[in-house]
Amino acid sequence: MCSKSNSQATGKDRISELPDAVLCHILSFIPTKYSVRTSILSTRWKSICGSVPNLDFEFEQMSTTWKEEYMSNYVGFLMFVDWILSLRDSLDIQKFRLHCYCRVEDFSHIVGWICTAIRHNVVELDLCVYSDNVVCPTFELPQCVFMSKTLVVLKVKSNCITYAPPTSGCFPSLKFLDVKVDYPEDDSVGELFACCPVLEDLSIDATIRDALILSFKVSAPELKRLRMTFFSDMIVGKDFMYDISINAPKLENLDIKQDSLSVYLFENLNSLGCLPAFDHLTELKLVLYDCYRWDLLTELLKKSPNLESLVIEHKKECVKNYDETESYSKDVLYSEHRWSTPESVPICLISHLKTITVRGFEGYPHEKKVAKYLLNNGEVLTKMTVYNDELYKELMLERGSRTCWVELV
Repeated sequence: MCSKSNSQATGKDRISELPDAVLCHILSFIPTKYSVRTSILSTRWKSICGSVPNLDFEFEQMSTTWKEEYMSNYVGFLMFVDWILSLRDSLDIQKFRLHCYCRVEDFSHIVGWICTAIRHNVVELDLCVYSDNVVCPTFELPQCVFMSKTLVVLKVKSNCITYAPPTSGCFPSLKFLDVKVDYPEDDSVGELFACCPVLEDLSIDATIRDALILSFKVSAPELKRLRMTFFSDMIVGKDFMYDISINAPKLENLDIKQDSLSVYLFENLNSLGCLPAFDHLTELKLVLYDCYRWDLLTELLKKSPNLESLVIEHKKECVKNYDETESYSKDVLYSEHRWSTPESVPICLISHLKTITVRGFEGYPHEKKVAKYLLNNGEVLTKMTVYNDELYKELMLERGSRTCWVELV
């Protein structure tokens, strides 16, 4: 009690006693607009504020009317970012985070800020930039981003940024790439994934316009983790051209989430050569929707000889786009994508696959055939988890491994 009273009596500022490096580190975890406010405390705090390695700017309000008050706040945001960047002098930037809506006439501000971050040897660049314009004009990601020797992490979410990477020397240090696009009008985003020599982690998230022809190649010799999410506003039954090529010999983790568009994701694998052998892949989670092709599962099993854990999740979203009055039932839809038994049992089922989980199965004949095939041919299988009582009862009579047990959740 005495110690506490003495501390309060002396009015000691223990935070200000911390070393500059520690204070800088603390301020790096909060948005820049808040860290700047500490500069009013003293000259020392002003110096510390100007040395924070992370810059975090956010203006996510969006107004279609651009009323006076909103416009004033928006202009204030532009001026604030300009001012902070002008104070950096020769100091490097560790992380630059920019999340904002902007007017088309202010694209030059965005480009300038990005280039400034690159000049200051930024290591992590996190951009979430959306245009307020319905027509949505675009601007190119600056060339300096592709050529940066310090950039290790790049995250981009935008409806107005396009990409034109150079033909050589692209992303020499980039190891983590996360890209989200809404309704891309061309294939420029695909060019990003073909020039990443040291990339280890790639996430692609796209909302596709129903008339789009999307084509891209993932070429990353060091890639270990790949996540792809594709959704569209198309209706089932429409024809689409979709071409994806993947060259990632060191891939260890593959996560695919897809709706009806991905029916065409991995067709004609042998002729396209889009799936190399994933020799290092041990865990696979495959999320399928109402409209899917079972040959995707077959080919993935063939190409993953060391697979140990498999999760198949069936979600119901795509069929809701059907007009219920149309003479196109679920039974017809599923009949078009029946399971065909592989000519030979995939190696992973014989020697490595130990656990299988199936979620969302409703008892359709092809679903039962898939589950029974996996259970009967999984020679080292130890556990299969199912979420359907009817399927569970049928599987209790089947199994290829004496040590395997079936669990109902």
